[in-house]
Amino acid sequence: MSKSAYRHEPHITKKKQLSELIDLLQQHKTVGITKVENITAKSIQRLRTDMRQDAILRLAKNTLMLLALKELAKKDKGISKLVKYINGSCAFILTNGNPFKVANFLEKKKIPTPAKEGQIAPKEIVITARDTGFAPGPVIGELQSVGLKTRIDGGTIKIIEDAVVCQSGDKISRTLANVLGRLGIEPFDAGLSVDAIYSGGSLLVHDELIVDFDGIMNDLVKAHQNAFSLSLEMAIPTKDNLSELIGRARRSALNLAIETSFITPETASNVLAKTQLEAMILAKLIASKDPSVIPQEILSAAQSTVVKTQPKEKKEEVTTPAEEEEEEEDSGMGSLFG
Repeated sequence: MSKSAYRHEPHITKKKQLSELIDLLQQHKTVGITKVENITAKSIQRLRTDMRQDAILRLAKNTLMLLALKELAKKDKGISKLVKYINGSCAFILTNGNPFKVANFLEKKKIPTPAKEGQIAPKEIVITARDTGFAPGPVIGELQSVGLKTRIDGGTIKIIEDAVVCQSGDKISRTLANVLGRLGIEPFDAGLSVDAIYSGGSLLVHDELIVDFDGIMNDLVKAHQNAFSLSLEMAIPTKDNLSELIGRARRSALNLAIETSFITPETASNVLAKTQLEAMILAKLIASKDPSVIPQEILSAAQSTVVKTQPKEKKEEVTTPAEEEEEEEDSGMGSLFG
């Protein structure tokens, strides 16, 4: 092979890689950028396996990623908004499915890790007031050097106030890393974090993508239960509450018929029992004034009558439409959406 041919081989390989990357991006409706930091190759492979049915993770050099976006921007200028998110160790996250599902799946797979000197804090780091359990000594100087107010109480060092020890975007110092490590605080997350996604002409950044699906589902369930209860109280018929409304109306009608002594095949026995009970009570009241007015056999029956509370018809339990049984959480992405 000539020197000239050897020199051109890397260029040909790069063009082929770029062409393949562009083709891959064009096959997906949603293109995202994710940081690949503080994560092992084994963890990346496991994530790829877990989300293989929903998304593709494609690692490439930043130069190739930028060139690929530049090519796609010829047909869709909006995708060029992703360019500013390509810095550091990055990868494309590609899907034809729900971008929120992918972003939240990756977010849930993160694990906390300790801080290291030189790392950039992704968020504000707060150390809360606590008993450190440390005996008085040089460590108190370390704690105070990062802005913590301390005192010695009961033979141990106590942090007496919450304190922000690092702002988002600040670099972690060696002292702060040591203090966080001593206190067992792990402020960083190891895993893939979707910085931005371009989908359907819109750019969605990280905070817009991360959604508390469990909280939303709980709110929806509560709202449904409240609406169901309100519809019953206001007697608004729907396909979900119709049987309960009919049951309530029937119970109310029966109670009203019995109270007003309105005889029907269903109420006759109860009305007669109620009338008999009232007659016995009246006989006892009259007999208490003048026993001679009441025949002896009726008086004996009245005196032996035990007034019992009329048993009420068992009230049917108000239930909302049957909820599906919660599926057991698995390691795949389906657990996010049921």
